[in-house]
Amino acid sequence: MTAEHDTTRNVAYFYCNRAEQNRRDPVNILNALIQQLVTQTGTMGILKPAVEIYREREKCGQTSSKLTLQESLTLLIKITNIYPQTIICIDALDEVGRDIRIYLLKSLKSVIERSSNLVKIVATARNDPDILLQFSSFPRIDVQPDDHSDDIINFIHSEVRRDVADGQLLHGKVSDELQLEICDVLSRRSAGM
Repeated sequence: MTAEHDTTRNVAYFYCNRAEQNRRDPVNILNALIQQLVTQTGTMGILKPAVEIYREREKCGQTSSKLTLQESLTLLIKITNIYPQTIICIDALDEVGRDIRIYLLKSLKSVIERSSNLVKIVATARNDPDILLQFSSFPRIDVQPDDHSDDIINFIHSEVRRDVADGQLLHGKVSDELQLEICDVLSRRSAGM
């Protein structure tokens, strides 16, 4: 049984991490998104814009060199023009250094503005002013840690109860008071995560 590919939308995601150079570089991030978008095409093969840029670079003998930021941006826009909807998810956007993330933010903003089709950006980040400023003209939904604190508390209580029942937490020998204390500490330290 083969999975059918959704031809109405394409999705790509990236997790940023300040501890890893390739996970905080705007060009690497855009290229990782492009790679996902051009290869998630099911039976369509690699998308035409990616093949075209490869052939252009092949003529110049540059097939192994990395795309520039502008080439990546141009290619990403061409790819988003193929699908009626593209969803780009970027987790921990604030992990990209403030001095260089402007290039990523402006590129994503440019993709939204210049694509002929709908592009949605789903990003998680701290409320850094530069991030909020770049997306201020677009509709957005802000989720604050307190918005889901009840869900976190319920999850913690459920998992602690399960781990005690399975003998995974202190060999199952945990008083009700200690369970409540463990849940309380985990809830306070979760800080909305």
